[in-house]
Amino acid sequence: MGNALYKENIVEQSNYRVLVINDSEIELKLYLNSLGQEFDVSFSSNARTAWELLNSAPLPDAIILDIMTPNEDGLQLCTRIKETQFIQDVPIIFVSSLTGPTIKSQAFEHGGADFISKPPVMSELIARLRRHMALYRKTKKLESLIFIDPLTHLPNASKFQEVLIVEWARCARYWHHVTLLVIRLDNLEKIREVGGSDKYFATIAAVADGLTSAGNRPGDLVATLANDKFAILLSDCGHEGATLKAKQIMSQFENDKVVTTGTHLSCTIGYAVAAPAGGGSSEALFWAVENAMFEAQENGKGKICAVKGIIGVTE
Repeated sequence: MGNALYKENIVEQSNYRVLVINDSEIELKLYLNSLGQEFDVSFSSNARTAWELLNSAPLPDAIILDIMTPNEDGLQLCTRIKETQFIQDVPIIFVSSLTGPTIKSQAFEHGGADFISKPPVMSELIARLRRHMALYRKTKKLESLIFIDPLTHLPNASKFQEVLIVEWARCARYWHHVTLLVIRLDNLEKIREVGGSDKYFATIAAVADGLTSAGNRPGDLVATLANDKFAILLSDCGHEGATLKAKQIMSQFENDKVVTTGTHLSCTIGYAVAAPAGGGSSEALFWAVENAMFEAQENGKGKICAVKGIIGVTE
């Protein structure tokens, strides 16, 4: 997921960025001396710090990953990356002193894009990096034309549905909760009536920017479902976190911090929490929130409505 990361990587950058994950100081110096002249290079000596770097913008355009790393081996880390929506497409080039056919096949089966034997020939590695990173950026640029809303620059409804399905499966595998918030703008048409179409569209874009910057974690996804409707998908988040997020957003609307229009803009928020490992479906989560939103708006707009309990957990 991750809007800041997702938006950051769909635009053209002047320099390619490479993340090197390797616990050997000697090898890291070799990479720095050789790759540092060609790319923007960052380093991590273990899987834990690598994961922290991957959860902060900007994303790398490629990852060089040693199969033998502390805490978590490279194959396990690669699997985790490929199961995480907002970073799964970043190409991973494995490097290893193990060169047998079994380890190579495992590297590709776990999602590796390439395999280089140690010690790497730097001219060859640079050439392979350029090829993989050029293809990655081209793919992201094409994806942005299909899956990004042109007004808000957020993932559109089609992309949201795709991410929801993938994230549901990932949370089911790792026994995580997943939370969906839907925010509907209550009086958006009033702004069009008062300020015209330019003000109307500017307000939608401003709301999108406000929601994206509203304290979201790197892996959270904010998407545009319609001009007056947005969704926020939170992984590994329960009722307490969802309630805090909903109140935070509502407070910003009440204080006109999301957008200043001259006409007070209010919203209605609905949310539900699910435990995918316990059952249910991503569709059930989405429609539970939709039904809660409908009931909330029938009883008066400008409220927060939570679906009781946890979908997938039998009380």
